[in-house]
Amino acid sequence: MSKHRLKRDKLVESLFYLFSQEYDNNQSESIMDIRLTMEAVADYLKDLYDVSYSDNTWIYKQIRNYEEEIRTRLFSLIKDRDGQSCLQVNPEIKSFTQKRHLYISQKIKVSNGIYDLVVHSRKPGRQGASVKLFLGAGSTLYHLANIISEKAVLDGIQYEIHTNNISVLNSFLSRGPDLPNIQISSSGGVLDPVTNTFIGLPGESLLSVPFDFVIQGASFLVNGSLYVEDPDETKQKKALLKDTRGEKVLVLTGHEVFRQLPLEDAVPFGHLSDFSLLVVPHNHKGLIKNLDKMLLEEESLFSPQIINWNYRIYRINSPSR
Repeated sequence: MSKHRLKRDKLVESLFYLFSQEYDNNQSESIMDIRLTMEAVADYLKDLYDVSYSDNTWIYKQIRNYEEEIRTRLFSLIKDRDGQSCLQVNPEIKSFTQKRHLYISQKIKVSNGIYDLVVHSRKPGRQGASVKLFLGAGSTLYHLANIISEKAVLDGIQYEIHTNNISVLNSFLSRGPDLPNIQISSSGGVLDPVTNTFIGLPGESLLSVPFDFVIQGASFLVNGSLYVEDPDETKQKKALLKDTRGEKVLVLTGHEVFRQLPLEDAVPFGHLSDFSLLVVPHNHKGLIKNLDKMLLEEESLFSPQIINWNYRIYRINSPSR
């Protein structure tokens, strides 16, 4: 006998995985462009969890109840041309609580890629030394923090983690005292509730740290230049990129690559050539999207370092390094 229904949080999590899968399966450049009929949603839940809903409107009612609990709108219900009820991700995504759900499959893929990069970077002569990481803003780094906190005790690595990302801090703090091999520091600044990040220029104590990896994301990538929406965050990310010590790692999930800049008067915080490594998800469906076009067009800039079933890591060939 099938289950009657899922718990609300599990239902919402499952739907975001479904939208991430659909993003991989078609040519859409944004997850917001995807619309799924409620019948298709119900079939997905039935196949995955053996859960049956007697009325598809009940699914959306459960979604709305969850949204009211967290006080954040995640989905919209619309009609397609044939009059069918369709679910789509709320196009007005602004808060971190909303953004951390988006492209979740792709974010977990690249987070596992970064974790493997860290583990494989360990040299035999450095067994006693700690790995020093700076984790920047963005929801992808939140998922990376979850992976590190889950695996830290077993991997035997001593971590020194610096971050301006509140979600990263919360991920580690939620483990309580169970992570004795992780030391966490915050770079401080003024709290930005939209990005869930402390915004401020890095201090001397941070600039003096010899990081193994300084890991950052971007909101937009256009013609090799990298952007975020907020001018103050732009200044912060530029300083972190230019002034901190260590290999600079850029993480992209794919949707960040545009042919034209979507923001007026935006100023880049850096360029692809300012980074040492690029980590992206591997979509084995073979679809060519903006990210793949960029990698092909700038082929001379990238040297494949690790090609995994779920992620790709490239060395960025910069003439200035």
